[in-house]
Formats: sequence, C-alpha cells, structure tokens
Amino acid sequence: MKHDMSQENERHEFEALPDGWRNFTILDCKESESKAGNEMYILVLEDKETGQQGDVYAIATQGKRWFLKQILIACTIKAGEDGVYDWEIEDIIGKEISGKVENSQEEWVDREGETKTALKPKVVQVKPIK
Repeated sequence: MKHDMSQENERHEFEALPDGWRNFTILDCKESESKAGNEMYILVLEDKETGQQGDVYAIATQGKRWFLKQILIACTIKAGEDGVYDWEIEDIIGKEISGKVENSQEEWVDREGETKTALKPKVVQVKPIK
C-alpha cells in the first residue's frame, strides 16, 4: 500500500495549563486553510514554564484577523504608515510572546464511541512580554 502523507501535519495540544497570562515561544508557523475556507496560519507555541506545545490558529481573512494582528504586534512587527503589515513567517519564529490561557470543558468521542468531557486550555489573546 502507498499513502501520500506529505500533507499530514502533527497536531500539538496543550494538556493542562492554568488560566491566566503565560509566556510562550513561537516554534513553528505554517500557512493553511480553515474548514470554512479562510486563509489562516497554524502556529506551534511552547509554554516556557512547562515545555508543553500547542497549536493556535490565526485567521488571515479580512474582518477575522484580529488574533493574527495581536501576534504580529506581540512579535514587535509594526504596520507601515498605510496600516499594512509586511512580514514573513521567519519574522515570528523563535519570538517570545505572552498569551492569555482560558480553560473550557470540551466534549469529544473516544475510539469506543463514548462521549468524554475534558478541560482544554486555549490561548485566547496575546501581547508582547513586558
């Protein structure tokens, strides 16, 4: 059998992080497309205290890119006088940012078909590290 796995990406999920502001390093960033067809970036963040890694999704479609703008600002990338951000993925790799973590209960179905509930941390806001 042959399977083309070139488009398969490893997923990173934070296991357990407390609510509140935490410091992260951006390890990776890939261009992608959301299920809704929006241009987006998938960033891999590493929590500086625990070493845990998790994916965050930054939509790049006009009207929905507020989180991407926060990331660029947190990485000290400035907009031009016209408000346009001219940046490359390499500009954010290795940068340290502060992210606000919020935990929420999330339901999922396991391999046996049973519904499970687990606390899932999510980075909902970012800013520069002070």
